[in-house]
Amino acid sequence: MNNYLLFLITLFCWSPTWYLIKFQLGYVDPLVSVFYRFLIAAIIIFIYLMIKKKNLKFSINYHIWFLFFGTCLYSINYVFFYLSNTYLISAFPAIVFSTVVIMNILGEAFYFNKKPSLKTLIGATIGMIGIIIIFNDEIFNFSLVKGTHIGLFLALIGTFCASTGNMVHQRNLNNKFPSLQTIAYAMLYGSLFTFLITQIRGAELLFEYSFSYITSLLYLSIFGSIFAFISYLKLLEKVGPGRAGYVGVVMPVLALIISTIFEKLEWQIDLIIGLPILIIGAILVIHQKIKDN
Repeated sequence: MNNYLLFLITLFCWSPTWYLIKFQLGYVDPLVSVFYRFLIAAIIIFIYLMIKKKNLKFSINYHIWFLFFGTCLYSINYVFFYLSNTYLISAFPAIVFSTVVIMNILGEAFYFNKKPSLKTLIGATIGMIGIIIIFNDEIFNFSLVKGTHIGLFLALIGTFCASTGNMVHQRNLNNKFPSLQTIAYAMLYGSLFTFLITQIRGAELLFEYSFSYITSLLYLSIFGSIFAFISYLKLLEKVGPGRAGYVGVVMPVLALIISTIFEKLEWQIDLIIGLPILIIGAILVIHQKIKDN
């Protein structure tokens, strides 16, 4: 499939998810909703694989890496982002997630010895300046009374977990792991790991039968998980984590538009100044990766 098409599918499937997560918060514990989301996605992919009679038998070593991948990308990552959404307007976690492109570059350098160039480091620095401008109030006027700094911190942890998952997937690709089976098992293990966390926290296994909860859950499971992740990870396979991370740069713009329409987000001066700086920094990073490849 064409790289641009993979990019667009990922972008337009993922962008609304930051807003739709809001409909998963309330009656059902957020972590239980994460469990439902990826369990449904895993079941659908397994049904497809069985219909296509694909191999589903793998060694213990494979399953260990499936578990590691799923725990990072389909469990802990989303646990932190769902919790972050309880403190921040939906577009702000998406803005924080844009730093995944910088984390991916640094991760490639650390895990695969792909050293970043000076331009990459400059771009990463500019991107961080953009984040600091956007969240300057939370950073420089830290107060336990406010909850936004907590949301920012949770989103950063979630982004780091997502980037780590990207690195694990790159490692699996380098070792010729079958992509779709890897995603299916990873989502299954990720959902079960999240379920384990819910039980440790003592969360009740509730379900909300409202139209908004069910429809948002189905969208998040089918489009936000299956279509988005298959497209994104295929893109990562073809162009590498750094360039695939460009999705995370463009996505906040669409997420901000959605928040402006549905959540009446008011664009303050720090957001107006900081977002373009963040995008410029990330583009410098991505452009360097394009030249490296």
